[in-house]
Amino acid sequence: MGETRSRKRPWLAALLSAIAPAFGHLYLRRWLRALGWLGVTMLSSVFVPDATLDALVSGQSFAWLDAAPLLAVSLLSVLDAYRLAVVNNYLLRARSVGTEMAVCPDCGRPVEDDLDFCQWCGTTLDEVGADEPARHDVQ
Repeated sequence: MGETRSRKRPWLAALLSAIAPAFGHLYLRRWLRALGWLGVTMLSSVFVPDATLDALVSGQSFAWLDAAPLLAVSLLSVLDAYRLAVVNNYLLRARSVGTEMAVCPDCGRPVEDDLDFCQWCGTTLDEVGADEPARHDVQ
């Protein structure tokens, strides 16, 4: 991809997603993922009773169990935004090292030298036909 990445704050991505699902993903500039989380949130609201939705919107008390689908989606959105920000920062750090690193031949991401598999896509490095993963100068 031709995008330029910048360091992101995982806590801010999580906080924004806690305010509203997908806000953290918008902060991370993951547009399609944000759209997906909005869709999942809207889909999960189908399983919440109308009275609970009205209580949520108006700030009144509601039964937590009735709102479980929306709360679960919100929690997963927070965790996903936090994880994406951490991975983004890790990749930036790995690319800025400027040293030769092992790279997965399947997904092209940096691979830890002491692993027999890619921690990103799970590909067994012996399985792809090479005893050693490709080495590239990381920038």
